[in-house]
Amino acid sequence: MYGRTLEASEKATKPERADALRLFAANLQKAFYSFEPDFFQQNLLRIVDDVVSVIKGSIELWPTLVEICYFQKNRNGLPQTRVDNQRRT
Repeated sequence: MYGRTLEASEKATKPERADALRLFAANLQKAFYSFEPDFFQQNLLRIVDDVVSVIKGSIELWPTLVEICYFQKNRNGLPQTRVDNQRRT
């Protein structure tokens, strides 16, 4: 896509279109770390690792939340709030 975008920018008849295509190609290059496979893979693994850590933390927190709710329900009952959402038409 990067190559096709650069080719299209060279063939563009309007300067604004050529500039927009070159900008898009530059953004692609930035987003994919200049298409260097090792750097891209390393950063992708870091992002995935961060997300997995957040998910693991949430999963570990759930039993505690359920326990708190269970004991609170038996003591006083959980508060109930009616939400009056208005429908958009």
